[in-house]
Amino acid sequence: MTRTTQRTAPADIAEIKPPIKVKFGTAGIRGLFGHDVSVRETVAVCFAVNELMGEGRFGLAYDSRDSSFVLATTACSAMNWYGSDVENYGMVPTPVLAYNIRRNKLHAGFSVTASHNPPEYAGVKVFGTDGIEFSLEEEQKLEKLVEKSSGYAKSGEKLTHFGITYPVEDAIDVYRDAVMQRASSSRRMFRVLVDCANGTSSQVTPKILSELGHDVVTINAHSSNMFPGRLPEPMEETLVQVSEFARLEGVDFVVAHDGDADRVVMIDSKGKIVPDYALSVLVLKIILERSKRGTVIISYNSSDAIAQVAEEAGCKVMRSRLGKTFQDLYNQKGIFAAEPSKVVDPKWGYWEDGIYAAVLITQFLSEHGITIEEAMSSLPVYHNFRKDLMVNMPLNYDLVKERIRARFSDDVESIEDIDGVKVRLKSVRGGWLMLRSSGTENKVRVYSESLDKAEGSKLLDEGVAIVTPFV
Repeated sequence: MTRTTQRTAPADIAEIKPPIKVKFGTAGIRGLFGHDVSVRETVAVCFAVNELMGEGRFGLAYDSRDSSFVLATTACSAMNWYGSDVENYGMVPTPVLAYNIRRNKLHAGFSVTASHNPPEYAGVKVFGTDGIEFSLEEEQKLEKLVEKSSGYAKSGEKLTHFGITYPVEDAIDVYRDAVMQRASSSRRMFRVLVDCANGTSSQVTPKILSELGHDVVTINAHSSNMFPGRLPEPMEETLVQVSEFARLEGVDFVVAHDGDADRVVMIDSKGKIVPDYALSVLVLKIILERSKRGTVIISYNSSDAIAQVAEEAGCKVMRSRLGKTFQDLYNQKGIFAAEPSKVVDPKWGYWEDGIYAAVLITQFLSEHGITIEEAMSSLPVYHNFRKDLMVNMPLNYDLVKERIRARFSDDVESIEDIDGVKVRLKSVRGGWLMLRSSGTENKVRVYSESLDKAEGSKLLDEGVAIVTPFV
């Protein structure tokens, strides 16, 4: 007697797995690998991009994380499946991707990176034809395309139509040559320590500065998925050892990147971190030397020092959401955009580029024969503070505003809630406090600034007290 096994029809996939939802944050989709961002979300984003842009030729790059290699391979396969070709640049900095997208006149491109976030994070950023990261409106369209679709499959004659992935090995060389062509000649040679954060910049920034004639020392210059030298975000807490090493090595200054090199932080010869606002102001001054006056775009958490210098030079200043300053710069045809540790020079491109900024500043110092300390001495002095607090969910900004009004009462001069909550007080000279949920991590960021250091520090403590009930 033959025994048969009764089989039940497979359940609908939506009953087995929850429907895919993607949410674009400050810079693309980002979160814990395998939890917030995985193969499923990557395929969904590729489907949506192909639906929105149509079949074409796309660029792709990824950072040093193992998860990024997995998701990059997934993205190439998905785009080929949907009929589009991909130029795969491999493990290269995000600015290299953006430059090559524009140079090669591609449909769009993907940077598979979690940028400055810890090793366990993964992410995907989408760039348009001009190397400009997708706007908020375009990202919302992608979210809707993902939400309304099911299966992300194709049918009919498209079933046998595939695209091709082309490995491209000269993307870094092409980018380096372009930066070198724009760099001014060297007059004073510097001894420079370049901290690559075990990310993607090791084959780019050190080589450009060396070819310009500088004596370059590297640290954390081997790519690693675990970032053993330090966490990828270049900030005071993560740069303690690098600062000490710089002082002991006797370098003129340090250039420190994040994982995908869209950020740059600099440290002076004494091991002191140069405030990010000071670097932004310096780049702005360099641009003002060669450009007509125009509109300057800065994020809501950027220093008033940038606004002061821009307005004194006859420029119009606009504030923008963090992570989208480049879009307003493009729309306004402005001359400069900045947010902490990031700058955009539209004469170079509408993308955030820590490598280009580092070269621009280095060659400015070299051409004028001055140290970074001498350059900083002519800039306005503001005191910035920041503290990150871990949270389980984003801030309720309405409740935050209620607590601010209750705490400061009649001292409140203004409250803005376009990007987080930013308050100015009548009693604080040239200062402000800002509370904002991170767009990439489960954190609340508390920012404060003042012309007076003690007042700025006190404002930070006030901000921490306001958000503590939400932590």
